Amino acid sequence: MKITQITLYMVNVPERKWWWSDDVYGKPGNQGSEHGIVEAQTDEGLTGLTEIESNTPMEIVEATLTAWLGTDVLQTNLAEQTPTMQGPFEQLILDLRGQALGVPIWQMLGGRLRDRIFVTQCTGYKTLEHTAEDAQWGWEHDFRAYKMKCITGAEKTPEQRIRYITDRVEAIHDILPDMIVRPDIRWRLDEVWVAQELARRLQGHRIDSLESPIKKRAAAGTYSEWRRLRQTIPFPIADHISGEDIITAFQAEAIDYAIIGCKSYIETIYQSRLAHQLGIGGWSQTVSYGPGAAMGLHTAACMPNLTQPYDMIGPMAWEHTLVNEDFPFENGCFLVPERPGLGYTLDHQAVGKYLIQKKCL
Repeated sequence: MKITQITLYMVNVPERKWWWSDDVYGKPGNQGSEHGIVEAQTDEGLTGLTEIESNTPMEIVEATLTAWLGTDVLQTNLAEQTPTMQGPFEQLILDLRGQALGVPIWQMLGGRLRDRIFVTQCTGYKTLEHTAEDAQWGWEHDFRAYKMKCITGAEKTPEQRIRYITDRVEAIHDILPDMIVRPDIRWRLDEVWVAQELARRLQGHRIDSLESPIKKRAAAGTYSEWRRLRQTIPFPIADHISGEDIITAFQAEAIDYAIIGCKSYIETIYQSRLAHQLGIGGWSQTVSYGPGAAMGLHTAACMPNLTQPYDMIGPMAWEHTLVNEDFPFENGCFLVPERPGLGYTLDHQAVGKYLIQKKCL
């Protein structure tokens, strides 16, 4: 079974108000981000679906999609493939292969370990007012964990950085004391003493973890400063990490949670298995419209070290998912798809509404 035709839709779907951007702290430029949605047909009449990360240069997209033509869906060995746009390629092949075999993608990724994925309401930088407003919206829509990007270029001093985080946490917990909050600090507190002071001021709050609090791999790549921080604060510490860094951080007793996210979905599950074998929990993340979000759910279902809420920027973040099927959401969890392949098909009417450019290959 070979891929005979590929259609690329470049689309831009508006975000839900205050999901990521606001007029003060947000990134209004995100509204201009275009994503690529790809539909591929085979010589046996199946249609597969994948999504391309925003900001991928168009010349790379077109050359890569052209190279996919003629690919034998059932014979391609994904474990030996390291192509450009590897994740989108894996999703497309697994969607078509799953449909041909009558099984969902998670069945081909080793089998699911859970049938629902507890997720965060994953958000960006905001004012206190908009943080509280957004968290209230999330609570009313059944989210029970709130992830927020923290610290912008406007916070110059350690005190300003600490206050921006603590003020937003307090804004949430003043109205929603049971909402779990995950501050994503993005390595911007720099030094241990600053993170220690932040942790002191956050005592009594429901904090999932401090994500990426200090300089990455500090100090000198040994994680010794991470270990010192972990030994002196009451909250778990998490970081984006994979490969040899997982082993180094484990040996240094430096982290509680590993955030696993590779360009390859197969590699993500492999790295999650490594973290699990070392006794390190954690999560992963998805930043995609409906097609990519669905692939994130299939992958999350198979991750052994997924112990914490998964960061999902997907079905509820934008105005439309661009797919025909729903994303069932219960008690803060998305249900894992049961249908063959990806389990989702493109809503062509919706795509037409948000279409920027269409190319047939």
